[in-house]
Amino acid sequence: MLYSGCFSVKNGSSFYVSVVKESLVYLIFTKGALRSSYFAESMGYFILKLIFRLALKIFYQKIEVKQSGSLPAKGPLLLVANHPNTFMDPIVIASLLRQEVYFIAKSTVFNTPFRKWLLGKMNLIPVYRKEDGVATAGANSAIFEKCYEFLQANGTLLIFPEGNSFNERRLRPLKTGAARIALGAAAQSNFAQTVTILPVGLNYSEPTRFRSKVLVNIASPIVVNDLAAIYQQDSTRAVRLLTEQIRAALESQIIHTYSEEDDELVKQVEAVYKSKLVTDHQVNNSVEEFELTRHLVASLEFFKNIHPERVKHIQQKLAAYLAQLNQLRLNDQVFYDAAGNRHLGKWLFTSGLFFLIGLPLYLFGLITNYLPYILPAKVAAALTEEEEFTAPILLSTGIFTFPLFYALECYLVWYFTHAWFVVLLFLIMLPVAGFFVLYYYQKFKKVRTTLKLQTLFFRDRKLISGLMQQRESLLAELEFAHQQYIQKIESV
Repeated sequence: MLYSGCFSVKNGSSFYVSVVKESLVYLIFTKGALRSSYFAESMGYFILKLIFRLALKIFYQKIEVKQSGSLPAKGPLLLVANHPNTFMDPIVIASLLRQEVYFIAKSTVFNTPFRKWLLGKMNLIPVYRKEDGVATAGANSAIFEKCYEFLQANGTLLIFPEGNSFNERRLRPLKTGAARIALGAAAQSNFAQTVTILPVGLNYSEPTRFRSKVLVNIASPIVVNDLAAIYQQDSTRAVRLLTEQIRAALESQIIHTYSEEDDELVKQVEAVYKSKLVTDHQVNNSVEEFELTRHLVASLEFFKNIHPERVKHIQQKLAAYLAQLNQLRLNDQVFYDAAGNRHLGKWLFTSGLFFLIGLPLYLFGLITNYLPYILPAKVAAALTEEEEFTAPILLSTGIFTFPLFYALECYLVWYFTHAWFVVLLFLIMLPVAGFFVLYYYQKFKKVRTTLKLQTLFFRDRKLISGLMQQRESLLAELEFAHQQYIQKIESV
C-alpha cells in the first residue's frame, strides 16, 4: 500500500469518518470542480492551500522544518514519509511545497460506483494489495503505468510506504510499491530522466493535542537513477535495495524505537529526566529536542545490550515512581519546577495577581470560544476511539465551527450596535481571547498542581519526602548511565 493514511488505520473506521477524510483530501489535493481553466485550477488550489496552512498554524503551536537543501519545485518527485497521524500527515507535507501534490489510495476506498467516479475525478489512483483480496499483479500493472506517465510529466507523488497509519515512534515494515514506481518510472526513459525520492520524517510532540508541535525532518534526496545498472540486471534486487535505502533514510529522520516496550521505557525516562537534560544542554528548539530524544533512545539500546538487568531495575523503579505520582494526580514536572523555583511565594503571588487581572479577558474568551472549541472534541469522541483519527477530526471540524460561531457572534454584535468598528474590534478580539484562555488555563493548572504538592507536603511530609528521594535516586542513576554512554561514544 502506498498511500493509505487518509483511509485506513489499524481497526478500520466508520463510513462517516472516511467521508470526512476523503472530503478534506479532496479539498487539499485535487482540482475537483475547478477544471474549467488553468487559472481557476491554480487559484483554487492556492486558496485552499492558504486555508489549510492557516488551519495548521492555529492547530499546532509550531511546525519546524529541518532540511538538507531546498525543496524541489517540480518532479519527477516521490515524497515518502512515515505515517503516524492519518490525514494530518499529507496536509503538513503538502503545505510545505509550492507545487500540487498528488497521491495514491488503496483500492478498497473505490468500493462504490459513486466513490469510484468521485475519486477518479479527484485524480486519485487506486493501488491493489494482497490483503485486499484481489489479483494484484494484473490490476496494478495499468495503475503503475499511469504513475510512470505522471512522473515523466514532472509530477509529484506523496507515498506512505508503511501502508497504514500507526501512532508509534517507530517505522513499520515498508511495502515495495514506492521503490517499484520510482524505478519503473525511471526505466521508462531508459534512466535518461532523473527520478528523485525525498524522504520526510514526521515527528509530533503530542499527535492528538491541540497546540502541540511538529518537527518535519527532510533527508537528502535519493537519486533513483543510481540503481540503473542493478535494475537492468536484476529488477527485484534493485527494488529491494531501494526500499532498504528508503527505510534507512526514514529511520534517520524520526524517533525510532524497536518495540512498544522500548518506547514505553523511553517515555518514562523522558518524564523524569528530559527536563534536566533540556536545561543542562540549553535545548531551544524542536530540532535540538529531537536529537536529545534520539540520544536517549540510543543510550537505552546500548545499556539494554550490555546491562539488561540494570535497565530492567531502572524501569521497575521508574514505573513504581510514576505510578505513585499518577495515583496522587501529580507529575514529575512539578517537582522539577519546585526544585528550581527559589521564590515560590513571590511566584504564587504574581500568578494570583495575573489571574485576577486577566479574569475578565478569560471569561470573555471562554464565553465566545467555548462552543467552537469543545464541539470538535465532542465530534472526535463520538466518531472514533482511535487516536490516529483524533487530530484530523479536530482540525476538520474546527475549520467549520470557528468561522460559523465567529460569524454568528459578529452578527449579534452588529445587530445590537450597528457599529462596524465595534464588530471589527470584536472579531479581532475573538482569537486573541481564545488563545489567552488556553494560556490562562495552562498556567492555572500549573499553579494548582504546585499548591497541591505544597499541601501534600505539609499534610504528609514523609510521603512527599519519600517521593523526592525516589526521584533523586532515579536522576542519579540516569545521569550516571548517561555519562557512561557519553564516555563510551567518545572512546570509539
